[in-house]
Amino acid sequence: MISGIQIALKNAIDVIAPPATPLQDFTYHWKQLMNFYVNHLTDCKVPIQTTGIPRHLDKLLEILLEEEKNENEPGPCLEYLLQHKLLDLLATLASAETPPGMRTVCLSFLRKLLGRSKYPLLHHTSIYGPVQRLIALCNGNPPSPMEAEEVQFLLTLCFLVCKYPHVTNIINDAPVVQRHSNTSTGKNSERLEVEKVTYIPARRKNNVNPLFEPLDTQAVTLINPNLFHSDNDRRRSVGSNRSSSKADTTRGSSSQSNGSVSFREIENTSQSSSPATQNPIHDESLRITGQPSDSHEDVAMMNEIETHLQNLQDLRLDVEYGNTYEESNCADGDESLLRPKTPQKSKCLLLDALLSYINTADNTVRIKACEGIMVLASLEDPPFAQMIANSELMTLIPSRLETLFNAIPAHVDPTEIDGVDVTWGLDSPAWTKEKKFSGCRQVAAFFMWFDYCNQLIREAHPVVADGLAKSIRVNFLEKIVTPALAEHHVVLITALITKCLKELTSTSLCVEISYWLVGQDRGPEIPGVWTSSVLHRLIDNCFTDSDDLTLETLKLFEEMVEKRNEHILHCLVLVYLSTRGYYDNTAADSAITSWSDEEDEREREKKGALDLSYEQSHSRTLAPSNIHRIVNCFLSLIPRYLQTDTDVNNYERYMADLERQYSTVLTDCALMAWPLEAVSVDDSASSDSRPEADHCSVRFYMGPFITMLFDKVAGIPKQKYEVNLQLTVVISRLALLPHPYLHEFLLNPLLPLAPGTKNLFTCLQKVVKQLVNEVPKTPDHKQMLKETRERLLEDCSHDGEKENILFESVIVTEEFCKELAAIAYVKYHHSM
Repeated sequence: MISGIQIALKNAIDVIAPPATPLQDFTYHWKQLMNFYVNHLTDCKVPIQTTGIPRHLDKLLEILLEEEKNENEPGPCLEYLLQHKLLDLLATLASAETPPGMRTVCLSFLRKLLGRSKYPLLHHTSIYGPVQRLIALCNGNPPSPMEAEEVQFLLTLCFLVCKYPHVTNIINDAPVVQRHSNTSTGKNSERLEVEKVTYIPARRKNNVNPLFEPLDTQAVTLINPNLFHSDNDRRRSVGSNRSSSKADTTRGSSSQSNGSVSFREIENTSQSSSPATQNPIHDESLRITGQPSDSHEDVAMMNEIETHLQNLQDLRLDVEYGNTYEESNCADGDESLLRPKTPQKSKCLLLDALLSYINTADNTVRIKACEGIMVLASLEDPPFAQMIANSELMTLIPSRLETLFNAIPAHVDPTEIDGVDVTWGLDSPAWTKEKKFSGCRQVAAFFMWFDYCNQLIREAHPVVADGLAKSIRVNFLEKIVTPALAEHHVVLITALITKCLKELTSTSLCVEISYWLVGQDRGPEIPGVWTSSVLHRLIDNCFTDSDDLTLETLKLFEEMVEKRNEHILHCLVLVYLSTRGYYDNTAADSAITSWSDEEDEREREKKGALDLSYEQSHSRTLAPSNIHRIVNCFLSLIPRYLQTDTDVNNYERYMADLERQYSTVLTDCALMAWPLEAVSVDDSASSDSRPEADHCSVRFYMGPFITMLFDKVAGIPKQKYEVNLQLTVVISRLALLPHPYLHEFLLNPLLPLAPGTKNLFTCLQKVVKQLVNEVPKTPDHKQMLKETRERLLEDCSHDGEKENILFESVIVTEEFCKELAAIAYVKYHHSM
């Protein structure tokens, strides 16, 4: 009964006072928002939180989004927003920051509207004009309390551009939209169209709430009296204002000298302005409201409002919008200011705004700005990518990398560098908030930015990626890091480079770093003549008196090999071995024990038998028939009385791990154009091949890198255990590569070598000879060898036992020979 009465009562109320439509609600809240500026003509400095502006903007947004749910096409509220160009006025208020906090509120409103709307609004002329103006306001230099909302607004625009790539030109620093034709026909038709869709003077009042009437634009004209004036009328108005009052001229000129622009001047150049017949302010109010406005008090109030609002400062810079303000800002008779300015190169407004936040102290703001930069750099738009490649992005990114690199304290322990595990996002609080070691935060900050550079280049358009990678090489690696390799803190610098190379995943950046490390020239170097200063410096660092520097440099070389970059491997070793100049082609047939030559003979026999069904399915160089002889050569290199492992076949314990490593190596090297077999150059046409071969053997040069490795191998009995262990790791990584020439040079003890040439096995033979001569001189050397093995390999501590480099060298050499035997067998097994 009660519910029925309530329904009937509601129906009666609806008949007497119908509920407001969404459009009426929309115009009501907009009118209420504008009423603030009518009521606060002399006091616009009240905090925006104490006003109703945020609440009204939230209601406007709610109405617009609710309308989209119920409509399959843009509704009347959205059309009203666009046709009346309300966002342009909001952008003006945000520029003037009136009241304080208005910019933040406007940015939030526009961000939510554009981000939540299901329609692509950004391309609309009533949208992108205010958007460009607000982008120009977002600047992280200097920092401001509004930067969180500013960068969130910019990030939303980035995602919109990514979603709608056809609007990339909108976020560019393009000139102001060209105005419509100045013909009388065009002006009349536009004026009629504006009056038709906006404000009709003859509109009759009805009995509904006056707050729901069509928008009374008196508040609008108070902010911008010339909003609906044509270009020529505005110019005449400006000219009349100049001559009407010297005080006004003085005020305007002083305002301009301070870099400020009045609201009237801003709106005179706004791309959202619509040409219409010029009317004085009181005539405008008459046309809109339909009521005369001849009260002297009203006219005085209008003049006061206009004078007050004219002094409000707009934060836009004229240079951002070309020469559109020049005619209204220049003094009478100054023709030089009327000349068009020289156009600057095209830049991306949105990108420049985001770049201003990369050095902010707020980590969250910086990460959002970096995310936006990455979105823009990844757009598949060649002209836009070329624009980014010509922007300040190419210098600011390496500049910040340099700044963070120089901020790392010199006292940081190099051994701690490899344990730093960070990414450029917000998932590394342990390194940014906690103190793991002295200087860890500076180190973490550097690697977080390097990780961002790596990911940015990896995701960016190829044009952007290549340009940025090259800029990092030139402006950071060559300019900053290369000189640091010769300074006092070179151990720390080398550890940082090693970590960077280890974390590298971007192809373009890897290419540029490889150029920096080994040079761009792919030809072999002449002995004693260096073409790569960095490689020269690194190799020299391996021969210093500092074991720490030698160890860190060998770790860097390990990462260079592990990166399996074709250019690095080619310049380090392959360019020297691919001629097979180490091979003695003149050896007697009985002395030739190369498995490759044996298999070549079998191949010739099969071809002679016309066995056309035969097809080579494996590399005979990597899978020789005499594999057991090769394995035994390595295992028997250490004499029995010096061996500390009683199980001669204990090399098999290395095979499980090497199987996994070699599978990964094969995958990484699958696309490299390496030969399948090691083939000698045919010199049968030579009249005297023996001298020819001798001449070639003298000229054979294994390259500075392998020369350094073999020199370090020869010094194993005198080097610390950590250096020897790292040395064997580097050689093992090289031996795992499936290159036939490198394989037989490192892993074929039976290879006939050209006179004066040495390989890995002959170097190990010399090492063993030194150990055989020195170790037995120590009393009870067998027990000491056993204890040393337990200490090094079985983690058994012996109190008071001192390190003995000689005995440790025996253990390293013994285990290294086992590892080489295991590598040879694993490669044989995979190549069958």
